[in-house]
Amino acid sequence: MPQRRFRFIVSDNYTPRSNTDVPSIGQLLKKLKTSSRDIRSSQKQLGAEIHLLERVYYKGKNQHGLSLFWRNVVATRRMASRVHEVNTPRLLEILAGMFHDEEFGGTKVFSGAWTRIPPPENVAKIIERLLDIVKLLKSASTEFLKAYRAFCLFMPTTAFLQLTIVLVGIVARANALASSLLESISEIIPCVYATFEALQPPTPLHRKISKRVKNLSSDTPASPIQTDAPARTETTTEVPMHIDDEDIGFTVARAAVQLSPLNNTTLPSPPILPDSIIIAEPSIALETVIERSPSPAQPPLEVPTPNFLEEQTVAKSEAVPRDARITTKKAKKRKKARDEIDDIFG
Repeated sequence: MPQRRFRFIVSDNYTPRSNTDVPSIGQLLKKLKTSSRDIRSSQKQLGAEIHLLERVYYKGKNQHGLSLFWRNVVATRRMASRVHEVNTPRLLEILAGMFHDEEFGGTKVFSGAWTRIPPPENVAKIIERLLDIVKLLKSASTEFLKAYRAFCLFMPTTAFLQLTIVLVGIVARANALASSLLESISEIIPCVYATFEALQPPTPLHRKISKRVKNLSSDTPASPIQTDAPARTETTTEVPMHIDDEDIGFTVARAAVQLSPLNNTTLPSPPILPDSIIIAEPSIALETVIERSPSPAQPPLEVPTPNFLEEQTVAKSEAVPRDARITTKKAKKRKKARDEIDDIFG
């Protein structure tokens, strides 16, 4: 079995509550009770995503094991498994159990009044472990973001589109859960550190823990997954618009483009008309005369129509002499010469 990365050793130097009263302990337990619900839910959802990623990994390992994009799948699987193995809800239960004499299991440890004060060394170990988890979650978010961008670049050119879409969804969901865990733990650490200072720890230990907490506050959080959007070149102002046809229940603030006024130099000059306009003379229109139909009492006038076809035929026949005319005669059949066979058979 691999060596455990974290081993918590509990000290027995507990102090009863009757002797001292620390208000920060009550605030810490309240914060642990509210934050443990979100952390437990995120831990459960992360386990479901890891289960789905494991099935995709073992199904495509033999086919895509040598491809470049599969390296991101391996890195995502490793980081997600590491975050899940940390078991942050169990660590919070151990922290809350330090303030109770009786051993509780599950969420019952966050309810009830605290009865004892743990030694500062135990609280310091919990703070160091929480700081290590924050560092791990930041590295996991960076790795998830890198894998998400690689899958998005690989998506338009791949023949395995369904597999790529599934991987994009898993990575995006894992990054969202890691960001949720990081936010919850970052809210718990100041309360634990306030309790640690109230217990009056030794100076070297206090200096060590305070230095790490200050470094945590100075670190920049990991950037969430965002799609690359084109930069806007136009100046826009947020103008609320009331849209009745959208069933959203509240006002949507939409961006309205603010047009810049045009300069006088950019406007085109109007065309210059000449002083004297030459008007063309009106053309003479053709007059059409419509003859009325004759009355029924008068017979219609008969207009002789010239027979151009007959005149043309007569003219052609007279122009060509009869001797020059071509006469077509039927060709006579040539008689076949008779041979001896014809003489025999007739």
